[in-house]
Amino acid sequence: MRFVLALLLTVLPPAAAATDQVPREPVILVHGWTGAGSDMSAMRDAFAAAGYPAYVVDLPGQNNVVNALVIAALADSVRAQTGAGRVNLVGHSMGGLSTRYYLKHLGGAAKVRTFVSMGSPHYGYLPACLLGEQDGGQMCPFNPFLWDLDAGDDTPGDIAYTTLRSTKDAADVTRLDGGACFHEIAGVEHPDEPRSPLFIAAALAAVGGTCPGTFVELPIT
Repeated sequence: MRFVLALLLTVLPPAAAATDQVPREPVILVHGWTGAGSDMSAMRDAFAAAGYPAYVVDLPGQNNVVNALVIAALADSVRAQTGAGRVNLVGHSMGGLSTRYYLKHLGGAAKVRTFVSMGSPHYGYLPACLLGEQDGGQMCPFNPFLWDLDAGDDTPGDIAYTTLRSTKDAADVTRLDGGACFHEIAGVEHPDEPRSPLFIAAALAAVGGTCPGTFVELPIT
């Protein structure tokens, strides 16, 4: 736990929310594989301008379980600091897998209002099979981490789930089993998704309670 709390010192401070708007539940932004918190700066500023206390976490590495522990600790810290009952989570790329692990295995399903993933390889990314376990290999569709994550209900808890993908995403960014909003955006390169006005607008809509695409309910497998 000391390790996790120490890692939280790398969390970027929240962007100031607009003071003339009704207080909204906080938003935590999670960057992707080999990324950094600064990747989420444009999205953070957009949420702050819309009245959300917005936090960005710098993940410690490429292990989703360790990353999920950091997300869990930050979510608890933000809830205590703001008095919010729940938070909203937006994850890009592999950050979406870390976030889903928090929701499924670390009690996050009771503490989160909405979860938006952007370009996350929910059912795997074959080139990741060439990577080591601590270097992104958990994105491999044959990795036990992903098997466990995708077993049963992909959308646990009373959470509004949204998956966003670009037509240029190479990973298997498909609809989640269970009920979730799905929206495909044309022409945005994968690394550019967190700063794309189209992705930012879709994430804002989803966190605000509006599905930016189509709600799809799939059988749980």
